[in-house]
Amino acid sequence: MPFNSNPKTVSIFGVTGSVGTSAQEVIMLNKDNFVVDTIVSNNNVKALIKAAILLNPKLVIIRNKEKFTELEEALGKYNFILLFGDDNILESSKRNVDIFVAAIIGYAGLITTYSSVGNAKIIALANKESLVCAGPILLNKANNHNSNIIPIDSEHNTLFQILSGYKSDNISKMIITASGGPFRGYSIKSLNNVSPAEATAHPVWDMGKKISVDSATLMNKGLELIEAVYLFNISPEKINIIVHPESIVHGIIEFVDGSMSAGLSTPNMRTPISYALNYPNKVNANVNPLNLTLIKSLNFENVNEKIFRSVQVARDALQRGHSSVISLNAANEIAVNAFLNKKINFLNIINIVERSVLKMASLEINNIDDIIMVDQESRKITYDLISRGNYK
Repeated sequence: MPFNSNPKTVSIFGVTGSVGTSAQEVIMLNKDNFVVDTIVSNNNVKALIKAAILLNPKLVIIRNKEKFTELEEALGKYNFILLFGDDNILESSKRNVDIFVAAIIGYAGLITTYSSVGNAKIIALANKESLVCAGPILLNKANNHNSNIIPIDSEHNTLFQILSGYKSDNISKMIITASGGPFRGYSIKSLNNVSPAEATAHPVWDMGKKISVDSATLMNKGLELIEAVYLFNISPEKINIIVHPESIVHGIIEFVDGSMSAGLSTPNMRTPISYALNYPNKVNANVNPLNLTLIKSLNFENVNEKIFRSVQVARDALQRGHSSVISLNAANEIAVNAFLNKKINFLNIINIVERSVLKMASLEINNIDDIIMVDQESRKITYDLISRGNYK
């Protein structure tokens, strides 16, 4: 028997990515509890077709117009509404649903996430850039429109759960863990010639290329620090990033009385996604429980910030202000893409990001239009740096 006699309506934006695929699995584990409204993919038409047949949504949308014919040919016999393009994706993000899974990667996910606020009761947020670029504006809109934002990356989801019921003045420190990525322990010299294939071979998580590179540079932790500042209304000085290679402990809260609470689980995205989709209930997510006697030991170490400078660069951007954080995100997307296309070497990703942020003027951010303007200008600056420099 389902725990809820009234199924929740769910839209999944980014249904074919790693988060979207895990969301599909969670829904099918408890399929009587959900009705899927809209599914969206950028380009992966074959995976979108498979998801549509599995989830039986009302709307199926692919961003890439060139793939729409293939979508129609495969799904024409089903009772789905089939659409394509950015305009339809944006419009469908305004549909009233219980849960909006925001899993579109990168800055592209910001506008649809923002648009869903007020139309979705819960926003299950995997898109880091929505909080990084629009944190204060997005959270203010959510508070005013009774939309509850629940993060579904493992670290912030863990911290969100630990903090339920506690006041912010109870907290003395927040600790976000990092696996260390594929290059933990490398020297600067050994990092100079690493390839995109090596950078995207994550030792623990199966993720997209961009996120995998962010993990390799530890920029993902810089972005997560910014997210935590906004999401939990906590000063960056109270947030520590530490390396934990086993990826068993996802987040820790230290309280003013000297006690600590930590969230532990097997590294699997179904756990945080299940929490967000079934909130406030916890249900079976088909994840193997931890056997601590087999694990025996958990290891922790400081980030080597002389080699992995991303966290400090993110802290510096926060100190400079909101527009610098937007610039950081934009510059990082361009630099990572340049690395993946072998236009720059690995170590120059963060060098380019830092220079781009410093070149961008500090501006007041009042609305989404301001965010778009800063993002576009920052991308131009970064493109120019890469085209003029010798970063190979």
